[in-house]
Amino acid sequence: MPRERTDNARTRFTRHVLQDTVIKLLQTRPLQSINVKEVCQQAGINRSTFYSYYDNIQDLVTDIENETLTWLDHAIATAFKTTLRADLEPVIVRICQYAADNKDRVRILLSLKTDPQFQRRLVSIILDYSNWQSRAQSEGADPTLANMRLLFCIAGGLGLVQSWVYDGFSATPEAIAHVIYTQSLPPVLHAMAQSSAEPQVKSSLHERNHRAI
Repeated sequence: MPRERTDNARTRFTRHVLQDTVIKLLQTRPLQSINVKEVCQQAGINRSTFYSYYDNIQDLVTDIENETLTWLDHAIATAFKTTLRADLEPVIVRICQYAADNKDRVRILLSLKTDPQFQRRLVSIILDYSNWQSRAQSEGADPTLANMRLLFCIAGGLGLVQSWVYDGFSATPEAIAHVIYTQSLPPVLHAMAQSSAEPQVKSSLHERNHRAI
């Protein structure tokens, strides 16, 4: 897994250069065909520096995934502290804007060219911000059926984002966010909005990663 390191301007720059190089190569090649020597040559970084950050290419890709999911987790958590309970559309706009600002990265992460578990980890984050099952139980509904409906709604929103990504981001982030908010995820958003005002013990991103695997 990615190594612990001092977080300063130099290390952040080196990591981003390596990440951007791999993302660029993944646009035309499968992950299995990319090697450390090639990445270092294109990034202008020597092999010893690469290995001070990562064990291998997959390790680097995992760092890209973790960085993206950590941003998403933080964005949702922060939004709940500042957004009205009944108005979560700005949260989705911010997430869509992130996708638009990081086109190449998001396109690769959603393409299954890297880790097929990435999307499951993404869904896991959304699930953790919804008290859908607890609400279903309190209302006398079947929690299993409620969970199936929740996953169906999430898949619809994620599918729209994937289509938007593959279509070259032809619509604005605001337009995509509005469709998700009003059409794809209304039950989920309602549950999340209600739960945002209720104290919850949230699992760490690390714990969710293990659950999703």
